[in-house]
Amino acid sequence: MMKMSRERFKEAGEFIKRSGRSLEAEYFRYLFEEGKEDAVIAETVKYQNEDGGFGHGIESDFRLPLSSPLATSVGLRHLVTVRGNKAVTSIRKAIRYLEKTFDQERKGWFAVPKEVNDYPHTPWWHFNEKEGMTVIDYSWGNPTAEIVAYLFLNRKFVEMLNIDELVITTISKLENKEEFQSEHELYCYVKLYEVLPNELKKRLEIPLTKGVQQLIQMDESKWKEYVPTPLGFVKSPGQNHFGIPTDKVNRNLDILLEELSERGNISPPWGESFYGDGFESAYEEWQGVLTLETLIVMDHFERIEKKKTKG
Repeated sequence: MMKMSRERFKEAGEFIKRSGRSLEAEYFRYLFEEGKEDAVIAETVKYQNEDGGFGHGIESDFRLPLSSPLATSVGLRHLVTVRGNKAVTSIRKAIRYLEKTFDQERKGWFAVPKEVNDYPHTPWWHFNEKEGMTVIDYSWGNPTAEIVAYLFLNRKFVEMLNIDELVITTISKLENKEEFQSEHELYCYVKLYEVLPNELKKRLEIPLTKGVQQLIQMDESKWKEYVPTPLGFVKSPGQNHFGIPTDKVNRNLDILLEELSERGNISPPWGESFYGDGFESAYEEWQGVLTLETLIVMDHFERIEKKKTKG
C-alpha cells in the first residue's frame, strides 16, 4: 500500500503554514503537532460577525464580510470538529443567526444575500436579483442539509426551529429526487447522514446512494479535473461507501498521494483563472484548504508513515 513519507508530510505541512491561512495552519498544528484547540477556535471566530453568522471570506470564493448561511456552515464545520468549551458560545451565536435567517417558504436557507455581488466572488456565487438567488440555490440541500446536521448535533441550543421536523423535511427532499444535479448538495447530505441515528440513517442511505451513483466519476483519467471522485464522498475507511467500490477509493488515495509527492500541495481542480483583479489570494487559500483536507483523509486511511520511535 502506497504511503506518504514523513518528509513529504512535513513539506505539505510547511506549505499550509507558509501559503495557507492562519485558520488552516492552526488546524494542522492541532491535528498533527499537538497544537491547541483554542488556537483553532480563535482563528475561526475571527470570521464571525456580531449577529452570530460568519463572513469575511471564510468561504474563499466570495469575500462578502456580511454574514451568510453558507459561510456560517463553514464556520460551524470547524467549531463542531474541535468542540472545545470556548467553541460553545460561538456555536450558540451561530445557531441564533441561522434561526433568524431560516426561510419559512423555502423550508431552508438561501446560500448568500444579494450583497455578495458588491465584493469579489467567483461566477457561481453571483446573486441573480431577478431570480432572488444564486445558481447554487437550485440545489436545495446546499447548504441546508449541512446546516441541519449542525443543528441536530447542537439541538439543545435550538429554540426557534423544530429540528425533528426539519430533519424529516430534509430527508424527504432527497427521497423525492429522481435526477441529481449537484455533488455539492450530496456532500452536504453526507454530513447529515453521519450524525443521524440508525433508523434515519437507513432512510437517508437509499436516496443518497442513488445520488452518489448517478453523479460519481469512475473514470480515473478524469480525477484531476473538477469532478466528483470517490474521496469526495468517503472520508474514512469505516464510513458508508454508498456503493463506491473499495478499490476505487484506494486508487483515488494513490493518485492524490502522487500529486502531493510531485507538487507538495493540492491545487483547486477548477483552476486559477477565476481569481484575478485583487482576488488572487483566494487561490492560495484554496491550496491550503485542499492540502489540509487531503492530509486529514490520508491520516484516516493510515496512508501517512508513522513517526519513528526511539529505542
